[in-house]
Amino acid sequence: MTTTDLSTTASADSESVDNRKNRSASITAGFRPGSFALRDAWFPVLQTVFIGRRPSLRVIHGRPIYLARENGVLVATEDSPRDRDRGRLRASEFTAGTGRYPVVERYGYAWVWYGDPANASPDLVPRVPHLPEAGGLPRHFHQNVIFDCSYELICENLLDLTHADFLHSWLTGDPLSEHDEITVESTSETVTMTRTAVGRPTPKIQRGLAKSDTQDACLVTMVHVRSGVCLLHGDFNPGMSVRMLHPANPETPGRTRTPVTYNVQHTTKLARTVFPFSTHIVGGQDNWAVRPQNPLYLDRSTDEKDMNSRFDAAGLRFRKVHQELVDRQRRGDYSYLADGDPGRDVTEQMRLERPR
Repeated sequence: MTTTDLSTTASADSESVDNRKNRSASITAGFRPGSFALRDAWFPVLQTVFIGRRPSLRVIHGRPIYLARENGVLVATEDSPRDRDRGRLRASEFTAGTGRYPVVERYGYAWVWYGDPANASPDLVPRVPHLPEAGGLPRHFHQNVIFDCSYELICENLLDLTHADFLHSWLTGDPLSEHDEITVESTSETVTMTRTAVGRPTPKIQRGLAKSDTQDACLVTMVHVRSGVCLLHGDFNPGMSVRMLHPANPETPGRTRTPVTYNVQHTTKLARTVFPFSTHIVGGQDNWAVRPQNPLYLDRSTDEKDMNSRFDAAGLRFRKVHQELVDRQRRGDYSYLADGDPGRDVTEQMRLERPR
């Protein structure tokens, strides 16, 4: 197995152990997931197929958001209509005193701006090239999962593309392959992990579709650190191309909501229809793994170091980018740097046009 950017020769690896330990220790020692609310970002709060005249309540960083359609127009408010009828009106800085959040309808979601409304440019909505911009996917392609941990831990879990070998091997396959390569890239706003494997044994659940004992796999996770928006693409060849938008919406330091949307390609109509129902199986397995971690971070009173290996590069990169954003925002800087445009085209980076 070879891992690009994660390992080289044995001698070089041994020479870099101390440096790697020092670097990872500086990143992990002060990590407190859920302790700081990053702001000035669009959050895909709820799929629009579930929004009607009756308000739906969702939460971002402890702040209530009521979503509804008024005369067909999508609105996001700090109070419910019942509260307003009773004379109660929240008018915080997040709505510039109007009680209404900036909201954009795109990719089948209501994207709500959490931050200064004056900075709420629709151009900052993350690009999701594998979902139709106008929405319109079947209702059951949209699912919802709750995780009992902070959004940061969910993002790290999704960036660790090796975890599926152990938690979800029935779906994605085991770690054995002829060749397995992992790369990690980052900007000031995103972290992307790509795993390319050749000759992996085809998992049982896919054999009827792939009609092959082995398959090649290209797995990509891109995380927008500020908001927890996660783009995923699992391309199994022969087999299906699993394309997902997997938000990690931070409700509280110990609770994350994921209104996930699937757009499975290169498979039968039956498989495309059934696959989204795997959400709660996979989500339950992930929650089993991340739930015990949350209190260990929140309750520790010392700068106890995390244990990590060279294969945790994506998670460590996430923590580094996250901490840099926290430091900037503590200084009052909520801007996006030149390399961090969320609206840039990421089709190539997500390997959506990989030859089959």
